[in-house]
Amino acid sequence: MPEFAITLARWAAWAPGLESTADWANWDGASAHGADSPSLPWLPSMQKRRLPALARAVFHVARQAAGDDAAHLPTVLASGHGELTRTLGLLDDLAAGEPLSPAAFSLSVHNAVSGQLSIALGNRAPASCVALAGDGISTALLEALCLAGPGQDALVVIYEAPLPEHYRPYQQSDRFPWALALRLGASGTRYRLASHPGSGVAAGQGPQLARFLARGESRLTLAAPRSDWHWSRHEG
Repeated sequence: MPEFAITLARWAAWAPGLESTADWANWDGASAHGADSPSLPWLPSMQKRRLPALARAVFHVARQAAGDDAAHLPTVLASGHGELTRTLGLLDDLAAGEPLSPAAFSLSVHNAVSGQLSIALGNRAPASCVALAGDGISTALLEALCLAGPGQDALVVIYEAPLPEHYRPYQQSDRFPWALALRLGASGTRYRLASHPGSGVAAGQGPQLARFLARGESRLTLAAPRSDWHWSRHEG
């Protein structure tokens, strides 16, 4: 049974109407209602205008979890679908015989948000982008442990949004947009993750994990098609 351990130094999560630890602790596990994206008062307007709502959520949680070290941490960004709405728009333009926007294309690729975040934070540390699939969030955590090396902090940002209507007959969709940032470090709360055969879909893993962390619970199972991952908190 594959397993590994992480030490969680800080975390931050955002979804519409869910920002504080208390918000997540009291979340009903179903709906999320509120502003479409965080305001990002620290980001210059010119950079902010280029960001879609989901990217703004990524920037918000990344800066909160990274704190004063935002310009120095190795970073892993991970999403199952990324900016799929933007990609679908490009496909619609192709189908209609319209010319493609170079800017729209450059911002549709999977590592676009990572590049924008690095620029905004002035972060020249190593960065990696992961396309989540059958193992869900754990894939990004393993990538971060390998990227950072022993004793070094790393930032993991996972994000997702509802699928465009075209794709929903073929794959289960997240019900609302969300972003979750986890700062892994040498000190903090230690968790052990162990895999078991997969039992379900990976949609909604970020909000489930945010509520688990906000409530200070000891055990959580995040289901996914290939592997379920059981989280257990180690005391002391």
